[in-house]
Amino acid sequence: MLAAAAWLIAFVTWSVEPAGYDFVALYAAGRLVATGAASSVTDPDALLAMEHAAIPERTIFLNNPNPPALALLMAPLGALPIVPAYAIWAGLGAAALAAAAYFLGALADARQRMRLLPFAILAPPSLIALAEGQTTPFVLLAVAASLRAPPLWSGALLGLTAFRPQFLPLFALVAILERRRAIGFVAATAAVVLVSVATVGVEGMRRYPDLLTRIATELRPGELGLAALVRRVVGGEDLVLNAALGLVIYTIAAAAVFVRSRMFTTRAVDASIWSILAAPHALLHDGLMAYPAVARGATTTRATVVWVGSGIAAALIQQAGIPIAPVWLIAIWIFGRRQAQASGWHG
Repeated sequence: MLAAAAWLIAFVTWSVEPAGYDFVALYAAGRLVATGAASSVTDPDALLAMEHAAIPERTIFLNNPNPPALALLMAPLGALPIVPAYAIWAGLGAAALAAAAYFLGALADARQRMRLLPFAILAPPSLIALAEGQTTPFVLLAVAASLRAPPLWSGALLGLTAFRPQFLPLFALVAILERRRAIGFVAATAAVVLVSVATVGVEGMRRYPDLLTRIATELRPGELGLAALVRRVVGGEDLVLNAALGLVIYTIAAAAVFVRSRMFTTRAVDASIWSILAAPHALLHDGLMAYPAVARGATTTRATVVWVGSGIAAALIQQAGIPIAPVWLIAIWIFGRRQAQASGWHG
């Protein structure tokens, strides 16, 4: 019922102005594959033309930095008109959120799981992710499932974070420290790369880095990462400056993930938080990646209410233009883990 409600809210929201949401970019790439123009998936001009054909109101290029393998996966939806395609995609996203909530329940106190379920499916980041038609619900599901999977499959699931490329580096560091998990991670990541090359060809892949560098220099309202805060002060267009800033912040993030634990689960949950903070481009739907930390911090009814309530408030304030989300993310990383340890949680 909760997933159905989330789907309905997202569908109604998207239907009001479909040209303003990210799904059109993902759909355009899938439609290029479906119509036999797969090599153009990484061509901004071809993507814009298909976005405009799908929704005439869309006249400005909406970047799609996802690996071309996603366009192949979305080709069946690209063969449909955009409205039913979005309806199916949003339904799959809602199901992914429900499945992720199931897996993340193991991190929380057993008495708090049912209290967390509505938050996981109906909180602002969830509804925004569904309305946008983003891949974040599926990436969250992969990370959540990795926490309960055998090492080889756990690593493979973490490798699927390649579908949200800015999240990949920290999860790569978490995965490669254990041999079987590293094998799974490398295999899954290599599969994404090989499928991408097979989809668009070598020439198409040569254009792909340009799509990635575009998101590294984007600075939209509501950005969640630390890099965005710095770039608002010093400027955000210089690629060399952005690269240096990104390297510094990813180094800080790696230290934050590894300095406090040798346990895989703890590191994976911490990496979820820091993947948002370190990303050069992260918007409110990427706040889904904080859900593992919320589940870990849900040790008592009071803690659950505090973290869920403050998280929703932070999301709304962030959406209003006040950059409070990074402070909240750091707070739950520090204090949520302490609460979990005090309650006897072992990651």
